Amino acid sequence: MKYKISYSKLILSIAGITAVSVAVFTLASCDGTNGKLHDEAEDNPAGIYRQYLSDIRQQDELSFEGLTACLKQWQTLRDSVAAHLQRDTMLHYNDPRKECMMLHDSIRAEFSRLVLSRKRTYKDVLALKAQFSPYAGDTELLRSAEEIRPFFASLDNRPAYRGNKEQILSAYRTLLAETLHRGIHRRSDLTGFIEKEDAVFRAFLARLQDLDETNTADITRDTEKCCSEIFLAAGRKEITYKEAMIYMGMRTGRRVIQNVRVCLDDIRQGEITAPRQAHAYIWMVLQPYASLDGFCMALLSPRDKEELNRIAMETPSAFAVLHKVLESDTDRLEELPAMLMEIFIASL
Repeated sequence: MKYKISYSKLILSIAGITAVSVAVFTLASCDGTNGKLHDEAEDNPAGIYRQYLSDIRQQDELSFEGLTACLKQWQTLRDSVAAHLQRDTMLHYNDPRKECMMLHDSIRAEFSRLVLSRKRTYKDVLALKAQFSPYAGDTELLRSAEEIRPFFASLDNRPAYRGNKEQILSAYRTLLAETLHRGIHRRSDLTGFIEKEDAVFRAFLARLQDLDETNTADITRDTEKCCSEIFLAAGRKEITYKEAMIYMGMRTGRRVIQNVRVCLDDIRQGEITAPRQAHAYIWMVLQPYASLDGFCMALLSPRDKEELNRIAMETPSAFAVLHKVLESDTDRLEELPAMLMEIFIASL
C-alpha cells in the first residue's frame, strides 16, 4: 500500500470531490416565518434573496442548532423560489434568474463565514449529515433495512480469516477472482460474497501495519468489479435494485466504521511513526465525514451511530498525534470540522 497523499493535497482532494456549484443561502433569524417567506418568494424571489443577504451579513455567529434551523428554512424557501423561476419563462433584460445566481455566491460566502464563526466538532459534522439526509424519513427504506440488518449483525459472530500477511492477501485475491468467475446471480450469491469478504477484510485490517509497502491495487480493482457484478445482477432482475442498494450501503457503513476503529486504535497505541503512514491514516480517519453519503447515513443502526459518535470524540486527539508525526509547521486542525461542514452544505 503506497502512501503518497500529502496533508494539503488531502484537504484539496476532499473539496474537489464533494463540493458542487450550487446555491446555498440561509436566514439570519429562523423564527418560523416560512409561510410568509414562501408567499413573498412567489412575488419577488430576487428581492427575498437580497433580504437574505442583508440579514445574514448582520449576524456574527450561529450555533449548530441555529445553523440547522436556518438550513431547513432555506430548503423550503429555495424550493419555492426555484418553482417560481421555472414558471417564469418570459425573458427580461434584468432576468431575475441572473440576479438570483449572483446573490447565491454572496450568500454562500456569508454562510461559510457563519459556519466558521464557532468551533465545530466532528459530531456536528455527523449530525448535520444525518439531519439532512434525503432518506431520513423514508419509512419504506428503513423498514427494508431493518429486515436486512440481522444479516449484518450476524457477521460479528463469524470469525475473521486466520493467517499471516501472505495468506490473507492470497485469500482476498482468491475470493475476488472466484466471485468474478462465478458472478452474482441471486441474493444468496450477494450475501455469500459479503459474508466471506467481511471475514477476510477484518483479517486485512488486523494486519494493516504489516501491509505498509504492499501493493493492493489489484484488490481494490477487483473489489470494484465484484461490486459492479451486484448491480449487473440487479439490471438482469436476478436481485432487486433495492436489495443491491441497501446491502451495499450497509456494507459501506460497516467497512468505514471498522477501518476507522482500527486506525484510531493504531494511533492511540503509538504505532504510527512515519509521515507516509500519517498521511494515509489522516485520509482513512476522515472517511466517515467525507465518504458516508445521505443514503449510508440513513441505514446506520443505533449501534453504528453510537460507534461513530465515539469515533468523532476520538478524532481530534488522533489528528493531534498525526500532526506531530508529520512535524507540520501550521496547525489548523481545529478548523477541519467546519471545513467539512462547509463542503457538505455546498452539496445540499
